[in-house]
Amino acid sequence: MTDLTDALVEGERERERLSLRTGGTLVLTDERLLVDADDEVTAVEIADVAEVTVEDYDWFLLVLSVSLVGYGLYSTQRDVAIGLAFAGFGAASLLWTYRKRGKVRVKVEGRAKPLSMLPEDTDAFSAAMEAALSDEE
Repeated sequence: MTDLTDALVEGERERERLSLRTGGTLVLTDERLLVDADDEVTAVEIADVAEVTVEDYDWFLLVLSVSLVGYGLYSTQRDVAIGLAFAGFGAASLLWTYRKRGKVRVKVEGRAKPLSMLPEDTDAFSAAMEAALSDEE
């Protein structure tokens, strides 16, 4: 049994169980969203969900990162060290932006910080969450 299975209330039915890219699991039931990440289970009532946002890519950071790589490579003609530093920083920023793709943020009433997670299948999560929210209304 997992922590999430133990966290379910008796009679609570799982609608969807998805893996997180960071290692962990999320379970969507008829009444709650449960997230098991970093050995901690977070439960949110579906009725308390104010907004769900799925970021495919952070396009601003993607364009900025590509620009830094390009500028860095161009700058190697004048100063190799500075040019490689810009290109390296841009490449690291590209990697960071790629790793954050598909980030889901769930704003919850009464909670200062949104709940953030990286599900492996954002389409399945979006469809399940949309169905849960429409059933709640």
